[in-house]
Amino acid sequence: MDHSRSARTAALTWAACAVLLAASACGGGQGAEEAGGAEGGKEEGPASASAKRLDEAQLVQYEDAKVVPEAGQSGAYGELSGVAHTKRLREETELDKPECADATDRWAAVPEVGDAPASVAVYARGDDTTLSHTLLALPADAADKALEAAVPPEECSSYKATMKDGSTSAYEISELEADEIADGSRAFTVKTETQGEEVWLYALVYRNGDHLASTSVIGPDSDGDYADLLTGFSQAAAEREDKVLT
Repeated sequence: MDHSRSARTAALTWAACAVLLAASACGGGQGAEEAGGAEGGKEEGPASASAKRLDEAQLVQYEDAKVVPEAGQSGAYGELSGVAHTKRLREETELDKPECADATDRWAAVPEVGDAPASVAVYARGDDTTLSHTLLALPADAADKALEAAVPPEECSSYKATMKDGSTSAYEISELEADEIADGSRAFTVKTETQGEEVWLYALVYRNGDHLASTSVIGPDSDGDYADLLTGFSQAAAEREDKVLT
């Protein structure tokens, strides 16, 4: 195994992920420490009791992807440290299309989402693939609005970003055809090219009753199996939610 390449890919994956998604979704190492800390980022507040129930509904393992407990977070979605960290990163990043800053998580702009109880679980598969699953308790009508907003707008099918350190990344977004999950779902992919290397994000947002969930898979997609991993994980997660939350 080329360990130097593995380390380089992991660093690029984290950088790309941190700009695209809440940093809690970026897994271990640098991302986990800044997003959740050693205590796993459990927020205290009115939403915490409901969020703990959501924690119980998260998968512990899917195939060979195992949960990374210290990278998880729970509490009101808008108060999660990973969400705040991503907002800061985006403010420090210059885009050639500023309107695309939140292209990959437009569902989070629905007003009810910020105060919704939320649980974020992060999973590692091997050295270069990270999955994350964000589960929110959200009334069905608000969840439907969030789902409708989930697919990035057409004008953001491609854009470029310049990071604070001067490095640049190019993004290409495409809608992904995938089997429907629970009460409705939307899926898309993002190809990120940084320093001549590619990092892929596969993302799917679904509604399951009075809950909204977002699954992401990020890494090099070396085996070309991320689409199957995304939908398989999401289906298993929805089945787990049905058992625990209903």
